[in-house]
Parts: sequence; C-alpha cells; structure tokens
Amino acid sequence: MSTNGNDSASMPPPPPPPPPATPPIAIASTPEEEIYQTAGMNLSKGKEKLNGETSSASTSSLSGTKAPSVDTQINPRHSGTSADFAFEADMSKYPASMTSSVRAHVYEGGLRYHAYKDGKYAFPNDETEQNRDDMKHTMALMLTRGAFHYAPVEEVLKNGGEVLDLGTGTGIWAIELGDKYPNAKVTGIDLSPIQPNFVPENVHFFVDDLEEEWLDEANKYDYIHVRHVVYSIRDREYLLQQAMKHLKPGGYIEFQETHYATQSDDGTVSPTIPYALRDFINYLIAGMRALGTDALGILSLPDELKAAGFEEIKHTTHKAPIGSWPQDKRLRLAGLFQRTAIMDGLRGISRRPLMALGWTQLQIEMFLVDVRKALMDNEVHAYLTFHVVYARKPFSTGGGGGDQQQPDDRGKEES
Repeated sequence: MSTNGNDSASMPPPPPPPPPATPPIAIASTPEEEIYQTAGMNLSKGKEKLNGETSSASTSSLSGTKAPSVDTQINPRHSGTSADFAFEADMSKYPASMTSSVRAHVYEGGLRYHAYKDGKYAFPNDETEQNRDDMKHTMALMLTRGAFHYAPVEEVLKNGGEVLDLGTGTGIWAIELGDKYPNAKVTGIDLSPIQPNFVPENVHFFVDDLEEEWLDEANKYDYIHVRHVVYSIRDREYLLQQAMKHLKPGGYIEFQETHYATQSDDGTVSPTIPYALRDFINYLIAGMRALGTDALGILSLPDELKAAGFEEIKHTTHKAPIGSWPQDKRLRLAGLFQRTAIMDGLRGISRRPLMALGWTQLQIEMFLVDVRKALMDNEVHAYLTFHVVYARKPFSTGGGGGDQQQPDDRGKEES
C-alpha cells in the first residue's frame, strides 16, 4: 500500500511493543446503528457537534502569567451523552470560573491553535479537537469501567482534597470530578482557553504552561492528574520534580495515556501486512520527535517516577480497540469512540508533525486517503494500549518502590 509520503522522509522504525495487556478480545460483527443506540444517540447524530465554544482564562495558576482578556459569552458545552456534564437551569448556582476570558488564537491551514506559547502544543484547539477531547474522555471511562482515577484518593477527595489537572483540555474530567466530589477543590490548567465559563463552584480553570515553574506553595496538592498529555511534554524530569515539590507528603500523581502502537490478537495486524494506520503512527512519532517531544514517553514513566523519588508505583494497561469489531458491548462502544476520535482528527493531528518531516499539505492529504480506509476496515482487529501509571510522594524523604506492572487489574475484558 502506497503511503504517498515525502521520499526524503524514510519510514521510522516501529515503536516497541507495549507490555502484555489482557487475553485476546473476542470478535463480533454488530451494526453500528445498534452501537449508537447503546450510546443513547441516533446514527445520524453520531457526530453531532457540541453547543458552540466557550472559553475561560485568567491569571495563571502556576506561573503567575496573566493572559489577555476579551468579553465572554455564556454557552455551556453539552452533547447529551452520559459522559458530559449537565448544567441545571438555575445558572446562578455556578459562579464564573475566572475573572476574564481569552479568545486569542492563531490560524494555520484552516485549523485553529492556541496563541499563548504558540507552538508549544502541536495540535489544534478548535471545535473538532474539543469534540475529540470529549470522545477520548468517554473512551477512557469505558476502558476503566467508569473510574476517574486509579490512585487511592477517594477518601481524601470526599473530605476536601486539592486536585490539579494538568493539560485539562475542555475541562470535562475536572468538571465531572468536581461534581462527583463536591468537597474537593479542582484546578485545571491548559494552554488553550476552551473550558466552560460557568462550572461547579469547586472547579477553577487557568491558562498556563505546565512545564513552567509552578509558583503555588509547596505541599499543596493531594492528587495531580495528567491524561493524554505525556506525548507533548518536553521535559518530563522537570515536570516530575515540580510535582514532587507541590504534592503533599503521601499525595499521588497519576498519568493516563495511550501507547500508539497498533496490535492485534489474531494476526490481522502484522509487520508483513501493509497497514496505513501503522505507517501513519510511525510517521507521527517521528514528527513529534522532530518537534522536540516523545510520543512514546508513557513507556518510560515508571522508571522516571522511581528516579524522581516517588514510591508505590503502579502500572496498569488496557486494550483500546479501534473500531466496532469487539464482541463485548463496552469495548465495541469504546472502539467506536476511539475510531471516530482518530478519524475526525486526522487532518489536525498530522499537519504540524508531518510538516516537521518535510511533507507538503498535498502529500499529507494523499496519504490520509489510505489511512481513512484502514481505519474503516473492520476486518483488521487492531487495538492500541491504554496505560494508567500512578505513584505516591513519600511521607518522608527516602527510597521509593519499583514499578508494579498490573495488566488490567481492574478486571478481565469480557469475551
């Protein structure tokens, strides 16, 4: 299968295989109409857009940087799915999360990107990307059977713990966590001002760069959450140093990230079989490397956490199907969300990384024709691996525990 890529950009070596996950996923053929009905939506509404875009920003939570401000509009985001936060009719119950809002963006190739620290994050922040962010949130909850966190922090959050969500995106995880634990204080930061203007009173959003020095006081947070961000972090060692400083003794940090390497249990994905999606991922990894980040960083995190002084390191993996081929209904729906999130984001995901390899926009678009075909091929039973890694700050200075690999310890995948 031709990749139509730049001749000067040789195919990067395939990424290393992820750790073993679950037993093979059982395969079934289910009409997608039935899957959408399971999700509570009609097929015609499977890609319906959220209600516009809202944005919130103010003085930076961590580094103290003040972002530019413009007038705001109240327009809560709500798609009607169970994973979205629903606002009550009485909006007076939800105070503005920030004193001003930001709509400063840059536009490139018909895509919209964040303006604050322009170029720090390689991907867009437009409505398509926001919808993808929410789909990935829903997929993650399906894979973890509804668990917002694996770190044992439930009692702390019930009693009013402090939570920091790094790279909060649309803020959907932070908002739902704040709704689940009304006594907790949840702070989300992101480079993009794409969060709702009105949120639960215990949730706050700020525009900031998580890789800058944090000016919060030391020993502040009980729990730090990082999801779908590791691939964009340039200096993970410094980030972990900051987290160690600002976590309370005994506090937890948790990373949830997809390892982008296609696999199959039945041989339908093989090095000897042409597969455009695998080629795309390999080029994407090379492009991210050219931009200064490591798309495979999640694989190094357990060792990096240990080196940073964290202890009780736990590492769990889940198979994340691509498409509606699994027999299990939960995995079918998770696979549908994942495939849609990848499909809808192909143009935005590919632009900057592949251009960093010297590709032209025409070459990218020609290549994506084959990638889209590969994504829609339900005869290929491909999956990625979703990793959850968490660790504890010691109660006192001293040694830490090693990585404890726990493949899918939250229960076996149903066949």
